Amino acid sequence: MPNPTLPPGAPEQLATARLRNVDTFLAGRGLDREGLDALMRAKTGQARHLLLTSSPVHGIANSTSDIDFIRVEDHAVEGARMATQLFEQGQHLEAVSYGPDEVAAALADLSAAAALDPVGATEAHRGWDKGHELRRKYLERLVNGVALDGTSPYLEHLPALARVWKWSSLHTAVRHVFHLRLAEATGETRGSAGYAFGALLHLADAALSHAGDVYSNRKWYLLRWQRFLDSGAADGTPLAQLAERFAALDRLLRAALRGEAAGPLAPEFGAVLEEVFAIAGEGHAPALRLEPAADATQLPFLPGAAMLVGRTAQFLTGELPKGPVAVTRDTAPPGEAADVLSASRSGALRLLPA
Repeated sequence: MPNPTLPPGAPEQLATARLRNVDTFLAGRGLDREGLDALMRAKTGQARHLLLTSSPVHGIANSTSDIDFIRVEDHAVEGARMATQLFEQGQHLEAVSYGPDEVAAALADLSAAAALDPVGATEAHRGWDKGHELRRKYLERLVNGVALDGTSPYLEHLPALARVWKWSSLHTAVRHVFHLRLAEATGETRGSAGYAFGALLHLADAALSHAGDVYSNRKWYLLRWQRFLDSGAADGTPLAQLAERFAALDRLLRAALRGEAAGPLAPEFGAVLEEVFAIAGEGHAPALRLEPAADATQLPFLPGAAMLVGRTAQFLTGELPKGPVAVTRDTAPPGEAADVLSASRSGALRLLPA
């Protein structure tokens, strides 16, 4: 399994930095780990690990951030999970609990997913929640979590987490750039800008995940990328060249939103997408496999038009592919751009990793 390029000294240096983030955050709230440990155990019971997770761990928490925990107990936890909500000393605390066996099984499945090819890793990420009570969001938090005793007990699984998350973000970026091409071909403006913004977010997240910086919350992607650059973590690595590339895409997107775009966005976004793949794509190029949804039926309507019936109904003026079609940057969409875009938006046409 190709490992992401983790930051220098990881995971030991990373664990130290994460603990420093946690202590700084708690001090700013008038708390400390020892007192919080006693409070959590008194309110929620004993646990093998009390993991502080989310934004405080990554050093991006603010005054409105909740204090989120994962409790790993010494015994099995049955049934569907619901987070326990606590309000203590003016703080909102949230805790969700898992048993040791389900944690071990989830981490074993994560390692297996990370060993798959890019298509397999992406599909494992997409389907994770269907087969695991320990949901994808909490899996990421578990691996990154800092225990109140100061340890990072699951950080050794970060390379596996990073590879699976990287491929998911790369696939999402490919989809957004493909939709951007279609939207611009149909004359959309706001829609194309929305796809461009999604592409930029996921390109940044893919680069971060390739470097072992994994966090599922999209609202932090661009801030995390800027802090990653400011920390010097990209210096001397291939990721450093993406700093200006992403900044240029951001400028193009802002100009488009102001109505000042000098031309289509898709060519530039497609070029940067290929550059990110050259760095993080493990020898693969960006590509999609288009496949009609199994529950979609195309019915004749009027001459020159048809109705596509699935989860929704929509009118088409052309033909959609009746079987899998591979799409790359240099290939034309399989049908009229408006039809393909509408079918994809409605779920009648699936955009799968290739």
